[in-house]
Amino acid sequence: MIRLKTVLGRALLGGVAMVAELASAGAHAGPIEGRWAGDRLQLVISPGGGRVEMECASGSFPGPVLADASGGFVAMGTFDQQRPGAQQADAPVTPGKARYAGELKEGTLRLTISPEGGAAPEVFNLRKDARIKLVRCL
Repeated sequence: MIRLKTVLGRALLGGVAMVAELASAGAHAGPIEGRWAGDRLQLVISPGGGRVEMECASGSFPGPVLADASGGFVAMGTFDQQRPGAQQADAPVTPGKARYAGELKEGTLRLTISPEGGAAPEVFNLRKDARIKLVRCL
């Protein structure tokens, strides 16, 4: 009888561990932090928020960034699209508003940036701790 209880207990624990492993392989719930890169974009997320750097654009959004049970998050922030060529030093910089939507699954962060004002949303697939070299807007 004791042996049967031990076997059943181990089977139950194994089943719980397998469910937890399957859940962690899919979506991520909780805080998202770290350095992410890919698709011509770098993203750094800290408890204070996120900072996006692209070849000809940059943006930010407040934190902390908390993913829901499906691994998704939405944040409102700013986004500044630069133009090629020289920028005047005294030109006012007024970043526009943007919606940042992310979905973290299986180690990939899919980030959608939707600038306010009718510009088409851009979608980026980012990997944690990846590094890219940005060629700044020429």
